[in-house]
Amino acid sequence: MLGRNSAHDQRTRDIRSRSAAKCIAALLALSALGSGGCSRADAPAPPVASAEAAADPEIEVHTVPVRRGAIVQRIDAPGSLEAKRNSQIGVEVQGRIERVFVDEGDRVEAGAPLFQLDREPYEMGLRQAQAALDHARAEKRQIESDLTRARELQKQNIVPAQQIEKLETGVAVARSGEEQAVQALALAQHKLDRTLVVAPYAASIVARLADEGTTALVQPQTIVVVLQESGELEARATIPESRLSLVRVGDPALIHIEGIAAPIQTEVQSVSDAIDPATRTYTVRMRVANSDHALKAGVFALIEIVPQSKRDVLVIPRAAVRSEDGRARVFIVRDGVATPVPVTLGVVTEDQVEVLDGLRVDAPVIVDGATGQLAPGMRVRVAAQEEARDVTP
Repeated sequence: MLGRNSAHDQRTRDIRSRSAAKCIAALLALSALGSGGCSRADAPAPPVASAEAAADPEIEVHTVPVRRGAIVQRIDAPGSLEAKRNSQIGVEVQGRIERVFVDEGDRVEAGAPLFQLDREPYEMGLRQAQAALDHARAEKRQIESDLTRARELQKQNIVPAQQIEKLETGVAVARSGEEQAVQALALAQHKLDRTLVVAPYAASIVARLADEGTTALVQPQTIVVVLQESGELEARATIPESRLSLVRVGDPALIHIEGIAAPIQTEVQSVSDAIDPATRTYTVRMRVANSDHALKAGVFALIEIVPQSKRDVLVIPRAAVRSEDGRARVFIVRDGVATPVPVTLGVVTEDQVEVLDGLRVDAPVIVDGATGQLAPGMRVRVAAQEEARDVTP
């Protein structure tokens, strides 16, 4: 029984093998038939590129003619507001401080008292100087009187000439002593006056450094208060050396300060003649009115200077300029081809540049975004030539 089952299984496997072989043969026949119906020789040829398509494609561009006009380059520079005058007020004569009349934050007018030293020692010195002067004058009067009598006696040949000469010398010495006493008295009065120290100009008290009872010295000088002029401030900006020729005294300026909505209008007051060798900059100063004391010295400011415009110069849009390897150039259209032209630039603004050399008036320069895609010799087609806009300041 087991033998019959094994024979049956073997016949089943043989039948399945023959069926699989027939299927594979049929598939191969169908494949051969299909390939014969569409041979490589009968396949359609690929399209041949035309001569026009093979040529370099044209880029559509817009141009603007070079024109003559005016251009002005605004200069933005960091700066700050500073006090025009800042003074450390000390003593001219030594003495004990009796009273300080001001405190930090006070505002004073010119001539207002700041502090008082002890007057008594200087009052005594003044009285001594006055007494010395009185003594000198008395001596002078006495010698002058002796000289007068001697001259009368000389007429009677009683007094010799040598005695007259001696008295005349004594009078000269007495007069010199009187003059010295006069100057000593003036000096004593001056020292007494300097015991009261007053403000040299209208200012604010920014520091009080000594109090009553302090013995103030002349050397080293004791600083009692620090003054700062606040009724008018000074804006100071540092300008790069490369723009040395642009800024002039009288140029309009705008001062922008954080927290103040409107810019402060002023003008350039002075331009430094010296270049800082460390920063390669120079300083420009402008007056800033501050009668209400709303502005504070030391505040940061952004300063915008508007120099005088340059007129009758060649001007092109800034978008037309490309910079490569530190050199500027533009593209013009010549015989349908983008042609690079090196240019020398002058004043550069946000949307314009001054051309010093390389172009002539009415030369069409390419201005649109295609300048970034252009290469020398590339074929271009001018879509339209824009009119040069007049942006004369």
